[in-house]
Amino acid sequence: MIQASDEWEQRNEPDGQLDLLSLDDIFEVLTSPQRRAALYFMCQQPARMDIAELSERVATAEISNGRGDCPEQITMMLHHVHLTKIEQFSVVNYDRDAKTVELNPLPRQFRRLLKFTAEDEVEACTVVV
Repeated sequence: MIQASDEWEQRNEPDGQLDLLSLDDIFEVLTSPQRRAALYFMCQQPARMDIAELSERVATAEISNGRGDCPEQITMMLHHVHLTKIEQFSVVNYDRDAKTVELNPLPRQFRRLLKFTAEDEVEACTVVV
């Protein structure tokens, strides 16, 4: 299950490119549910992460949220669309050859908005219908 944690607040603010993200840039990154889920998991595991493992976690989260692409489809979307978009804003380091991704330190505003969306989506997942 995706959890928002206070550990996100402990990440150091970076110097350089990420500090220049506009609010529009942050919202563009956070627009996709799959991108948000990938970022949630990368925040929980700040070390370099294998794309296959990340895809599996995103697929599991999607199933619990009522969506349901298979891990292979998610891997393809992460590779061709989502990680490329996130990398464009220097939020992650994506090594296509090694098939790994690592989260860069996030600016405070980005962390706050990501944590807010995680808390809202986690709450939505736990509501009993």
